[in-house]
Amino acid sequence: MRLDYLVRETGQNLVRNWLLSVATVLIVTVSLTMFGITVLLGFFGLDNAFITWNNDVSFIVYMNPDATAEQIAAIDKDLENSPQVDTVEYYDDDKTFELYQKMFQQDGPEMLTALEKGDLPTSFRVKPSNPDANVVKELANSYGPKTGVYTVDFPDEQVRQVQSAGQTIRFWLLLASVVLLAASIVLIFIAIQTAVFSRRREIEVMRLVGATNWFIRIPFLIEGLIQGLVGAILAVSSLAIIGAAWKSDGESMKGSLLARFVWTDDQQLWTFLGLLGIGAVAGALGAFISTLWYLRD
Repeated sequence: MRLDYLVRETGQNLVRNWLLSVATVLIVTVSLTMFGITVLLGFFGLDNAFITWNNDVSFIVYMNPDATAEQIAAIDKDLENSPQVDTVEYYDDDKTFELYQKMFQQDGPEMLTALEKGDLPTSFRVKPSNPDANVVKELANSYGPKTGVYTVDFPDEQVRQVQSAGQTIRFWLLLASVVLLAASIVLIFIAIQTAVFSRRREIEVMRLVGATNWFIRIPFLIEGLIQGLVGAILAVSSLAIIGAAWKSDGESMKGSLLARFVWTDDQQLWTFLGLLGIGAVAGALGAFISTLWYLRD
């Protein structure tokens, strides 16, 4: 098959159905942009945010005011030797009172003088090695009955809600992008069908003179591949602009949860390459299904 024939036939198909081709490219662009946002924000960004957020997951073991030094030492040793504990920090009377003063220094001198050193219970601030809410809750609860422990504080419901919300966000973003990607394949299918139908007489003549189905099909496959690839290139360009704007705005959102939704340059590069591949495959697949429908042996 000659190259000039492929170029001529593919070009004619694109020009004849330019309006449908433009619509196809746009829907591919939108769907792959959504898919890229899902990958960058819903997977890489969310994972990186949770890595940062999970590093802050901890529980507090409050000791009884009358707990002996031996009881405190026993809890300390237990926590230090536990494989489920990453780090542990003991807040004695001095450190606890200093923390109290920092927390309530904006509330006036009355709050600062309401309590004296020794009135607040000492505690252990524990960061678990596994931040999963169920695992941490079980670990925290295991210290409640121990001698010398007053109570154990762990916001398991809040942790569970945040982790559940992350999974829900990821699911709906992925679902929306898959639906749009399927819509783009359908639109490519329709565009190629229209091109094949408009040239049905020429195709019949070509078949009568001995042209194989693959000889007829290849220009249409290239047409679909070009539509998918152009849409993917536009999607990658859009994502590059969106990503740059997001990271730029992230500088002004320091301290907020959204500022933690970031991704590395390598993650962005692999996402872009993946989108280009998906666009090309989606375009060729839509065209193949369409020609398969008309050009059956």
